[in-house]
Amino acid sequence: MKHAQATGLVIAILIAAAAAGFGAYEWMQPLPKPSPMTLAQPGVELAPAMTADQAMNTHMDDLQGQPHTLADWHGKVLMVNFWATWCPPCRQEIPLLVKLQAQYAGQGLQIIGIATDERNVQTVRKFMKPMLINYPILMGTDQVPQIIAALGGTYVGLPYTILLNRQGQVYKIHQGELDPKQADALVQQAIAASIPKSTAKMMGTQGN
Repeated sequence: MKHAQATGLVIAILIAAAAAGFGAYEWMQPLPKPSPMTLAQPGVELAPAMTADQAMNTHMDDLQGQPHTLADWHGKVLMVNFWATWCPPCRQEIPLLVKLQAQYAGQGLQIIGIATDERNVQTVRKFMKPMLINYPILMGTDQVPQIIAALGGTYVGLPYTILLNRQGQVYKIHQGELDPKQADALVQQAIAASIPKSTAKMMGTQGN
């Protein structure tokens, strides 16, 4: 009788050990990749894609709480810079942006900074105070990735810069910190490309 009980106990221990081992094996296996979400899946709400026009007309508040859209600066060569106070490369390129704004404002350049992943406007104001930033800063919203996507970009990291011509069309997209020489050349090219042909022809005639 005791022998049968002991045998049963051993079998129970072996079964428990096997179950534990299988559980550990299952836990250590990589999780299966989730299937892509589609609109057909019930209970899944996907943010609708924006058009470029919608992106240009999406409202974002400035640091005084006033709403603006990128379309407010229609007719300007826009350099839209997505950044954050905690991003070292973003901070490093701000003096370059300040310089570009001061140098090319008279030729139609307007730089717009969009503070992403920032929810406290006081944090941005405190950061900006010693920086002497000479261009508008808007507070980014959860729609920033959609705005970037609608303008043809991919939100892969900060800083992220989109250069648009005077007609609001994307001229160049740059991911990462801007190189001073390349940024200067790009701004000059975008300004030149945005000058109407009739005006450029007239300017050439006047120069003869």
